[in-house]
Amino acid sequence: MSMHIVIAGEHETAVRIAEELMDDHDVVLIASTETTIARLDELDIQVIHGLPTVAGILREAGVHNADFFIAATPDDERNIVSCLAADRLGARRTVCFLESPRSAHLGGQDDVSLIESVGIGVVVRPSEQLAEEIIRIVTVPGALDVRTFHGGKVHLLKCLVPESASICDKPLKSVQVPRGSRLAMVQRGDEFFIPTGETLIQPSDRVTSLGTKKALRRLHTRMLGGVERFVGKNEAIICGGGLVGSSVARGLRDAGWRIKLIEHERGRCEALSQDLNCMVLHGDGSDIDLLEQEHIESADALVAVTNNDEKNLLISLLAKQLGVPRIITRADRPTNERLFERVGIDVVLSARGAAIRSVVSDVLEERAIHLAELEHGDFGVFEFELPRNFPAIPLYRLKPPKLANIGAIVRGRRTLIPMGSDELQPLDHVLVICRTDDEELTRRYLIDPAQWAGLRDDAPPKTSGAAPTSNGGEEKNKSGAENTNDASTTTSDVKGA
Repeated sequence: MSMHIVIAGEHETAVRIAEELMDDHDVVLIASTETTIARLDELDIQVIHGLPTVAGILREAGVHNADFFIAATPDDERNIVSCLAADRLGARRTVCFLESPRSAHLGGQDDVSLIESVGIGVVVRPSEQLAEEIIRIVTVPGALDVRTFHGGKVHLLKCLVPESASICDKPLKSVQVPRGSRLAMVQRGDEFFIPTGETLIQPSDRVTSLGTKKALRRLHTRMLGGVERFVGKNEAIICGGGLVGSSVARGLRDAGWRIKLIEHERGRCEALSQDLNCMVLHGDGSDIDLLEQEHIESADALVAVTNNDEKNLLISLLAKQLGVPRIITRADRPTNERLFERVGIDVVLSARGAAIRSVVSDVLEERAIHLAELEHGDFGVFEFELPRNFPAIPLYRLKPPKLANIGAIVRGRRTLIPMGSDELQPLDHVLVICRTDDEELTRRYLIDPAQWAGLRDDAPPKTSGAAPTSNGGEEKNKSGAENTNDASTTTSDVKGA
């Protein structure tokens, strides 16, 4: 059903949301006359120039008939005021982007109560989300991505496989993957695929796993190269003392790390040194003499989070050249996220990408719960609830869409990391990693009873431990291993993710 959506903002965040929604909905963008986004004329949207805090502009945009009003200007106060005005004028739901941690943020339930009391439906904090993501990754040795779901019962870990990893160059069906862990996806160059029993993990693969925290630690330590390569002195260099950089410094300091923060504005340096109680250096993070003088090669990680993508890339490349073992870089322009990875940066994150996706998902009212964005939005972790008439089916008999992998099952208070012989049951909540473009196809497969015809009557496998893969085949576990990564004998690689 087409909706009337009003978006306030003249920068990249607002324009990207408009692009995502304009094909199926009536979108009006309120932008100031100072906007520099050249492609506005190419979008199939109505553009109104003016301030979203002016009632006349909001009425012209039809906010009184709006199903959603999304305030995504770079000014927090403007976003709050425009949301309040839109709510009073009749917008059914409001979404407010906030950058500063001091903007209407009390924390916990008080924060939620305040938002509800003033009529703002949803608050999105991109910088805060980015800082939390960086802290999670830095504090797990060797991690390229770290997520937690269902109150910490399910963990996701992505890591780079070194040449010394014991899992390399042998079929997964012969490997004793720790029980409670599951290899969910492999990236090899620009290709992504679901690993199967015949898959040979290779050095430099990027492996995404799901499991319990304990099981993933065993998997990481025993098979994927271990954490000892990354365990050091818990020292980090942060370049950029803005909202993200200061939040990361504060979080790492609280986690017991020693921090050096480099900021080019002297006044900001003085304020940060008093607030953070860590070493704050006045200088340019792209100054190689400064980096060498501070011996950044001895740090465990470098975090480049200035508000300039090109400077972040230069800082990261210099740090890589000087021998910093782990580099986490901010890239806010969508075209830069993959580009930075291709030139060798370990982890590239965006303050806006995941926030934009979460808002779009909320507007579209997707029936699956979108738990996490992976690979710059090309993949995601989705949660589906199985219907009451779902028959009990072992995983190995399912034939899901390409590049969809069931990584965990939540059944009441129990959380299972499944093997192929485990059954899906009615009302189970299943956590699936799949391509974002295949989310609806995966949902229909799991919900539509026509897909299950005859599955319960199949002859049982000769051995247990097989599970579905992208092409619906099955891999028999002949090794008697504790828990192989159950999968089929073949799968289709997908490029361009």
